[in-house]
Amino acid sequence: MGTRLRPITSSLPKCLVPVNSKPILEHQLEALLTAGVRDVILVVGYLSELVSDRYGTMYGGMNIHYVQNHFYDCTNNIYSLWLARQHLDSQVLLLEGDLVFDPELLQRLAQAPERDVAIVERFQPYMDGTVIQANGPRAGRMVLKTHQGNAFDYSSVLKTVNIYKFSQEVLQYKIVPRLESHVAQQRYDQYYEAVFSDLISQGSLRLAILCAAPNKWAEIDTLEDLQTAERIFAAETLDPGKAPS
Repeated sequence: MGTRLRPITSSLPKCLVPVNSKPILEHQLEALLTAGVRDVILVVGYLSELVSDRYGTMYGGMNIHYVQNHFYDCTNNIYSLWLARQHLDSQVLLLEGDLVFDPELLQRLAQAPERDVAIVERFQPYMDGTVIQANGPRAGRMVLKTHQGNAFDYSSVLKTVNIYKFSQEVLQYKIVPRLESHVAQQRYDQYYEAVFSDLISQGSLRLAILCAAPNKWAEIDTLEDLQTAERIFAAETLDPGKAPS
């Protein structure tokens, strides 16, 4: 519902908040198209009709399918991903709807030889949320915010950018069954990273890591984040060679 972006989100779902005059979702759709994606599944809830009315069932040759989360105001993204489980029948790029990034980032992810990959960035003090402790080129441990105590050591961790690539096998035989288990236990309030974290710790998910750099990205939760994102991506609207003021 993007409550921290009010009053903008009083009349818009978070994914339609404009960044430099273009909705977040449209930035993402353009990047998906560039990466060669042909089918997009949008899990929608708050003011969902504004999304479906704007984009319909096709964007630039990509098919768009909608999954409705009627309980968006009392569930977390683990429930939204579970609702989309019938569509998780091929390799999937999983994105959260509050991210803007260089389209090249998705191209790199799609072309990465590893089948299961998380985009990460070196942790900075202003960052918040799930982090990864790397074991070479893979995630050795994924730690959710709720498990990062006062003594947690951030010196060598990586921040998840909330963009993933998952293979059909991992989705169907590992992730979806765990989603089913959480929903059966009415654990709707959790992030889907709780499932990924458990699978990694049990050795059932070998998750490669891919650094976002040199590509730019921004997560937009607050009005300050929105202003930062517009500064980061403002150069795209300038003439070549012209630096932002």
